Amino acid sequence: MRKRTSFVVATGVALVATAGLAPATASGGHGGGKPVVRVIATGLDNPRQLSYDHDTGQLYVAEAGRGGKKCIGEGPEGETCVGLSSAVTRIYWAQGAWQHHRVVQGLPSGAAPDGGFATGLDGVSALHGELWGVETYAPPEAGVPTTPPWNKLGKLLRIDPGGGHDKARIAADISAVEFRYNPHKASVESNPYAVLALPDGRRIVADAAGNDLVVVSPKGKARPFTVFPDHDRNQSVPTSLALGPDGNLYVGELNGEAQKPTARVWKVDPRTGRILGWKSGFGSITGIAFNDSGDLYVSQLFTGAVTKVSHGKRTNVKVPFPAGVAVDPYDGKVYVSAWSVADRDATVMEGKKTPGGQVWKILGF
Repeated sequence: MRKRTSFVVATGVALVATAGLAPATASGGHGGGKPVVRVIATGLDNPRQLSYDHDTGQLYVAEAGRGGKKCIGEGPEGETCVGLSSAVTRIYWAQGAWQHHRVVQGLPSGAAPDGGFATGLDGVSALHGELWGVETYAPPEAGVPTTPPWNKLGKLLRIDPGGGHDKARIAADISAVEFRYNPHKASVESNPYAVLALPDGRRIVADAAGNDLVVVSPKGKARPFTVFPDHDRNQSVPTSLALGPDGNLYVGELNGEAQKPTARVWKVDPRTGRILGWKSGFGSITGIAFNDSGDLYVSQLFTGAVTKVSHGKRTNVKVPFPAGVAVDPYDGKVYVSAWSVADRDATVMEGKKTPGGQVWKILGF
């Protein structure tokens, strides 16, 4: 997969969509009925990974932001405009309706001039009332500011959803692991894209550009954990993380296309980082999650679908440009980021204007 070093495409998510605009409807499913979609949050800026805190019942979404007014890096793929527009948003039910508000905002973001295809704080993980996020990285030579809060680029952040003085504090330097060790030797690039808090206090971060996982100890020490091999002549580009009911770690990768579904969900030992196996046959994966029964949900960005894998059977719900996926463990409802490459004011693709970033709830799936 071709990568560029500018701020936007360090995500490993291609800026040129290879599929047509997917309709905002649901289809597929099993059990004699079609799944039902409810849009529960709108007006989001490039919504990416989701996390459901089982203890508090809170759903969080990482908003990569909409960039800003300072534009840099003009080239064959256009300009990247940077600003402090990335955020983490809590979505919840109150007063008979779905509500959402940003628990932290003002974090670094880079996007196309219209605010689409952003990167910033792309990953979020909530566990036992604690909240973590990861910011992408951009080298200073790209023209990105280096003064705070831009020093959060490439870092694991501990987020205070209650609203402290500094709501997003640096917990570990993820990109430094790539620069020191370069676990995948193809190139020296870093883009922390997903994070997963483990019950034992460790955090696992997927470095999409580094093609590896980084583990962070409870004391904040970051080190290499797992390196993913190339396949089909492409790098893996890990984008998403989940802990399965079997206690193993699962990792979704971007290496796959709608026309050639070769992306894999890797199975990894959470203690040693050793790769135990994989499931293949997916388009570009941008989110994974499990329900308590062990069913796997996989979002595929350019395929425009979330796929449920249950006892070897695969069923789909159409979702336009899906990203993060989360499952409510109490009622099994599935949540997914939709139109994840658009800011609140939408973006233009293939000559058409998309809706703005959303989060959907899928029932009966």
